[in-house]
Amino acid sequence: MSINKILDNDILQLRNMLEDMIKETKIQFAETFEVITKNNVEGAALIVEHDKIINDKLNEFTSTALWKIAKQQLVARDLRLAVGGILLAREIEIIADYSKKLCIFFSKFKPTKKYTTSIVNLFQLVIDMLDSFSELFSNFDNNLVVKVMELEAQINKEFEELYSYLVKALKKAENNEELLEISEAMKQAKNLERAGDHLLTVQEIVSFIRTGRFEETSEIYDNLKTLM
Repeated sequence: MSINKILDNDILQLRNMLEDMIKETKIQFAETFEVITKNNVEGAALIVEHDKIINDKLNEFTSTALWKIAKQQLVARDLRLAVGGILLAREIEIIADYSKKLCIFFSKFKPTKKYTTSIVNLFQLVIDMLDSFSELFSNFDNNLVVKVMELEAQINKEFEELYSYLVKALKKAENNEELLEISEAMKQAKNLERAGDHLLTVQEIVSFIRTGRFEETSEIYDNLKTLM
């Protein structure tokens, strides 16, 4: 087998490992959505276990990518895929972790429907953004900056409305148990807002893999809007 063929197979393996990690993260978010919308407290424990799979995949990818860099002496875009892939894998793991924390919240507090409903819309937007990232990763030459930034704006808007609602609920809390539940709900809302920030970082890493430069997604978006 030629050296180029070996290198091609190494790069394909790295891409497949990242895609598999993304797939598992999307599965975890879909299962978490079921826990939230159907109040399936028992299912939350399964999500916590599933998160361990994603953690293992992060460690496996990192070890493999570092080995490929050392063994094949990768250069240019192949090297950027390996290095950027390690950064991507870490961001994916963090995003997946937020769904786990949300499940722990539901399992512990068994929140009432009014808090469940308030979180669902924000969670759905994060899922939409994760879907966009999956599309972006399947073809690095795609430029989804506008779509990603618009989803980020929606996430921020939804978060502000949700946080405002929870602050009002906090002021009306009748006991310490309700205070604690609302406070924890606010933490989960903030985590989902952070997930959107991490997905912006994912966009920037993918742009680095494609172009070799790190650029602020907001700056790229502003430039594109100027040309539109």
